[in-house]
Amino acid sequence: MGYVAAMDVQELSDRSEINDLLIRYSEALNLADWDAWSACFTGAAHLDYTTAGGVAGSVPEAVAWLAPMMTMFDMRIHRMANVMITFASGDRALVGSQYATLMRIPATEGDPTYVEASGWYDDVAVRTAGGWLLDQRTERMAYVRM
Repeated sequence: MGYVAAMDVQELSDRSEINDLLIRYSEALNLADWDAWSACFTGAAHLDYTTAGGVAGSVPEAVAWLAPMMTMFDMRIHRMANVMITFASGDRALVGSQYATLMRIPATEGDPTYVEASGWYDDVAVRTAGGWLLDQRTERMAYVRM
């Protein structure tokens, strides 16, 4: 790996805030807290979950797809890793990450069914008066298995 230049305090702070934003997104999804989940995005954000059979559109459109679908799972563990942040300008960052999700469908008899999904997120984060938020998210699902 080549030499990486030292980061200034602002860049370190921005990186930390963007990582915290991704954690808030994951935890809101885990809890099915759609208000907290929606608060991770700008009001004009565009989301594309079509590789998972979902919608491409606004945050309310994504919630309208996700919320009813997620009710079948009594447990969700969504996590993101390998976060790569490239600052396009002082107030805009390209963020790539990998995600893995494990969800459980309860059983009335016998063992529950577990669903695992994994892939990548390609995001654009922007600095707002309230901190960093996602303005674009494109999911690239790699696989789903039960």
